[in-house]
Amino acid sequence: MIAIPGLPPGAARKGRAMMEGPAKAGVHASALCLVSLLLALAAATIPIVGFFFALLIPLPLIILFSTHGRAVVLLGTVALWAALAALLGGAVAWIVVVEFGLPAAVLAVARRRDWTPERSVAAGGLAMIAGSLLALLSLSWSVGSPIEYLADRVDRAIQDTTALYTKMGLSADEIGALTISGANARRLFIATAPGLLVAAALLTTFANYFMARAAVARASGDSGSGQGFAWTLPDWLVWLFIASAVLFLTGLPVIKEIGLNGLIVMVTLYFLQGLAIAAFWSRRLRLPPLVGILGAVLLLLQPLLVFLLAGVGLFDTWFVFRRQTLPGPPGA
Repeated sequence: MIAIPGLPPGAARKGRAMMEGPAKAGVHASALCLVSLLLALAAATIPIVGFFFALLIPLPLIILFSTHGRAVVLLGTVALWAALAALLGGAVAWIVVVEFGLPAAVLAVARRRDWTPERSVAAGGLAMIAGSLLALLSLSWSVGSPIEYLADRVDRAIQDTTALYTKMGLSADEIGALTISGANARRLFIATAPGLLVAAALLTTFANYFMARAAVARASGDSGSGQGFAWTLPDWLVWLFIASAVLFLTGLPVIKEIGLNGLIVMVTLYFLQGLAIAAFWSRRLRLPPLVGILGAVLLLLQPLLVFLLAGVGLFDTWFVFRRQTLPGPPGA
């Protein structure tokens, strides 16, 4: 060890530790910002699959906001925005920071204040909805209303799909049927856009919150924080589900659409509840992690399982599927 002249060895070690601390924090923060930048670039450049990369953009930002001080967070956010503006343009940088940075900051504050998962996801989801609406307003500024902008994007997607199938040699009758199906899908998408926005915000916030909580707990060596998907909805929400179903079944044009959007949101919430129940029993039965991976793959391959889990979450209101009926490992 090289001693610093004029300082005792203990003071020298302390000085190096103090210098290594900020340097290590800077490297960690830079790595997190780089991951967010790469995810944003992948989301902007890779067709179809890029959507899934976009859903993970808040994850490194939540970890950044949760583990570093305000100065590092501010510097990292500015650096991320500058890099995005240089590579993708100022408009995209603004959208990423508002739509994903804002909910990440809210979730980090919720973690520091030790809010419940339900309250944290609700707050983060509201922040993501607000950010998405701001982004949509900025994108639709030159087109007209946000609905007109969404309709235009759907029309372009339908035209691209029709052109692709035309090049593949489909007959005129098949192209006509595809055009009719596209028009019906367009109407359905516009009608359910509010519910889909809320559902997407809830799912994105839920996934990023629990992944960030697990990552921070693992990095800090806090094994007691592995609570899994602790998620319990209040019983009174079942009345919102029933009311949405009644409105949908009326068949009246506007009221039916309101009920359908309500059902989309409620099915999403109860799907998360069903997912938490499945995770609970996976821990209680000490199933290997491979079972969870296979379950996630099945959810992607068979969307009807989403409704099955949503049904489990809904009936948990009456049957309480997470009773402590089986002996479990310590801390489960």
